[in-house]
Amino acid sequence: MATDIKMPQLSDTMSAGKILSWRLAEGATVKRGDILAEVETDKANLEIESFFNGTLLKIMVAAGSNAKVGEVIAVIGQPGEAVGTSSASSTAAPAPAAPSVSAASQVAPAPAATIAPTQSAPLSLVTSQERVKASPLAKKVAEQLQVNLAGVQGTGPHGRIVRRDVEAAAGEGVSAVADTAQVARYQPPTAAPAAIQTEVTGGTLTPLSRMRDTIARRMQESVTTAPHFYVTTSVNMGEAMRLREALKERADYKGVSLNHLVIKAVAYGLKHVPAVNAAMRDGQLYQPHQINIGIITSLDGGLIIPVLKEVDTLSLKDVVFEAKAAIDRARAGRPSSSDLSGGTFSISNMGMFDVENFTAIINPGQGGILAVSSTKQQPVVENGQIVIGHVMKVTVSVDHRIIDGVMASTFLKHFKDALEIPALLMA
Repeated sequence: MATDIKMPQLSDTMSAGKILSWRLAEGATVKRGDILAEVETDKANLEIESFFNGTLLKIMVAAGSNAKVGEVIAVIGQPGEAVGTSSASSTAAPAPAAPSVSAASQVAPAPAATIAPTQSAPLSLVTSQERVKASPLAKKVAEQLQVNLAGVQGTGPHGRIVRRDVEAAAGEGVSAVADTAQVARYQPPTAAPAAIQTEVTGGTLTPLSRMRDTIARRMQESVTTAPHFYVTTSVNMGEAMRLREALKERADYKGVSLNHLVIKAVAYGLKHVPAVNAAMRDGQLYQPHQINIGIITSLDGGLIIPVLKEVDTLSLKDVVFEAKAAIDRARAGRPSSSDLSGGTFSISNMGMFDVENFTAIINPGQGGILAVSSTKQQPVVENGQIVIGHVMKVTVSVDHRIIDGVMASTFLKHFKDALEIPALLMA
């Protein structure tokens, strides 16, 4: 039976993509893993990889043309198999998804969640992901090793699948079962031709890049739809810095930074105040079941936001590993299919710059973002004595429609506790 290949949704903001080129011609033999086409989005160029063996029966969207997300762009089947009219017309509208990060493309649907009117009982939505009991790290490794978790026996608590189970399964040849027609693989954007500048009185006008144009639209959307409310606190980072110094000598914590401790502390705060891990969606309160933290990462010409999933369930060691891997993939232009989706809260860390304090704009589809400034030496009071300490200012921006000052302040209290008593991060 012929299989429709549809334009994938690589971002909650993506509504269409442009077919740059087809790598195979009609009638060509297709093997699992073959690259079918290269597609341009507002963030990067990507390759569409086949998960099926067969023949490329029909190209529905020619190179140079745009296709809506969910639109059939090609059909794969057996040689000589007729392509029915249903294939050409089976344009599936993408599943509704929360608006995403301002500068980062996102790749998968939002996590299972509860959408509830403020004064009514919640409606629980369950995805197939929840039916597999596996740690977030195990899921990530399974994706990388192409292992189907449904065929893996868990040895963790209560039968939960952990990393060693996935690695063992990979060694035994357990393969993944593809449930989609294709996987999108990011490629670094090709160098764009020099933008055409227009001379005007006193300067020039240059068109925005696609990424900058998306950033502009998303930030304007955020500040005009979400009433921002800000709360700032100072954190004594002495104990956190001592913990980092101790951990960085260990091979299993290679690359540990203060940012990793901040990520874990944010998850700690959100777990204690889940109301901050929420958003407005279609005029209702959206409460995710997971704590998925986006890490705003700079690129040449823009930003991208890798997302760490279920951070509250990860150990600090796993946060170090997962964050570094996700950021490295994003900066190399090759994030995985789940790296850029499903964020429920974001962190903007400018601690590497000489920044004393700043506020960040909430990413559309989320309810809060934490702005992290530099850690600076300054006088602090300890046990009634003035000493030189290391202080970091942070400011949380929240959507005041659903998150009030008490919620934001309580979140910051737990966040601060986790960094000033870092044993809480190791639990």
